Parts: sequence; structure tokens; C-alpha cells
Amino acid sequence: MVQSLLKSLFLYSALAASAVLAAPAHQPQSDPIARGVSPREYLHSPRQLAARLTTPIPGSISRRSKDEGGRVKKVTNAMRIAKGYRDLIPAAVSTAEMIDDGSRAGSAHKARSSPVPPITMPAILVYGSNGRSGTPLGYLSLGVNVNKVYYVTTDCTKAMVNPQLSSGALINPAQPQEYSSVGITSNNQVLGTDSWNYAYLSATAATPYGSPPVTSKYHSWSDGSDKYIESGIWSVGTNNELIPTWINPNGDTVKMEIGYFPGALTLVTGNLAMVRQHNLYDESSAPQIRFFIADQFNCAQAPA
Repeated sequence: MVQSLLKSLFLYSALAASAVLAAPAHQPQSDPIARGVSPREYLHSPRQLAARLTTPIPGSISRRSKDEGGRVKKVTNAMRIAKGYRDLIPAAVSTAEMIDDGSRAGSAHKARSSPVPPITMPAILVYGSNGRSGTPLGYLSLGVNVNKVYYVTTDCTKAMVNPQLSSGALINPAQPQEYSSVGITSNNQVLGTDSWNYAYLSATAATPYGSPPVTSKYHSWSDGSDKYIESGIWSVGTNNELIPTWINPNGDTVKMEIGYFPGALTLVTGNLAMVRQHNLYDESSAPQIRFFIADQFNCAQAPA
């Protein structure tokens, strides 16, 4: 009797243990079914579900978590969405950081211009269209001629001495301050490579570097009359060539050519060939001239 009772008790215990082992494991809170969400809704609208969360996600939640083995693994946005969390928001970047860190996409360094010290030159040599590979024709003059423009002189005592290039302005120390710039005076605001409009190389007032034409009475050509002038026009090119550039009202830049016309009339234009043709001159009677900074100046010697 006792043996039969013990046998029944053993069988009952075995059946109870089997029932416990067969019971389903507790589902984690991240499972959508445990939160009353149907599998279909979860799979097709994870972002809608994330938008319904009313409890704010603490900012202290780490972007990395530990797995069961104690190793650190990266938590991606896909993993967070699968658990019903919001996307990770990229760390905020300040405007200052975007400016200072050129490696960030979409950012750019602020332009930082280094101050360029003024250049004082001994004199300005004049060459023909071939530049320094040709023979010097003379010097740029100290003052203006009867046409009220700068001209080419072979007399070293009439050469412009110690001019200074500062912020695009070519300054003639021999001229009074209001006319101290070697600039361009024109009847037209717009000059270009497809036009026969021209201007005069004259003594002018100062205009800002990169400025479009300024209306002024301060110029040697037709002094006292309102004309368009620019003086912050000069840059230094190969072999120390002085290159003038006109700025049109719309901001377009035009590299200018200098022509020397009969009567020692120095004209500046965007297309010297068109000006010659329009005024019935040829290349021999109205040659191109180019300016270069002289390496040295000694009036007792030939141009060098």
C-alpha cells in the first residue's frame, strides 16, 4: 500500500514539473505583442508607433548597450525602431563649430584675407604687346600731357618715380591727393570684350578696390565734369606686369588692354582690336602697350 502511494506521488511530481517546463516564457516589454500591438501594425508603421509614445525618452539613454556576454555593442536606429524607440537624434553642432571645423559637410571656412603691405616700385617700364620679351619703349610718365592722360616717355627725368601699389590702387606721389591715383576715366559705365567702348588712363580720385564705376569730377581728363572713374583696378601678374581690370555695374570683371593712339593718347579697353577697327586705326598706328614694375631706376642709365 505504501509502495503504491509513493509511486503515485512520484508520478504527480513528474507531471507537475513537465507542466512548468512547458509553460511559455515571459515576453519582454519591447515585444509589440506584449504591448497590445498587432504584428501587422508593428511591421508596417514603426514610425507611427514611435510617434505615439507619450513618455519622453531621457537624454541620458546611451547610444551603446551591453549584451548578455558583457560586451559593448552599438545600438542602431533600426534596432531602436524595432523596440518601439525613437530615432537617435544627431548631436547638435554650433554655428561656430561648423565654421571652425572644415571637415564637416556643408560648412565652409570664413574668408580670411591677409593684409598685403603696399608695394613701392622704382618706376614703371612700358613694353609692347610681347611684354618683357621685347624692347622697352620707355617709362610711364610722371604727369599727364595736353590730352590730360598719362603717356609714354623716354625722358627719365619725366618718369613716374616711386609709385606705390596699395589695395589695387596705383598711387603717384607727385600728384595732389585728390588726383593721386593712376586710374580710368570713361563716358561709359560698361566696358567689355565685345564692345568698342574705351576709357582714358588718367589721374583720378581714389575708389575702393573691386568697386564698380563711381561718378566723380575728380579726374584729369575733362576735369570738373562728371565721369565714371575706377582706380582700385591694378594687380600684379607674371614678370611683375601691372594689369588693369574694370568692374562693370553688375560686378562682371573685364581684363583691360592698353592702346597707345596718335597724339600720345593712352586708351584702355576690353577689346583693343575693335576700338582700332571702329576708329580706322591699325596695329602699327595704335599699338598695344603693357606696364611692368622696373627692377631698378637710375636716370643716368637706359631703362632696365
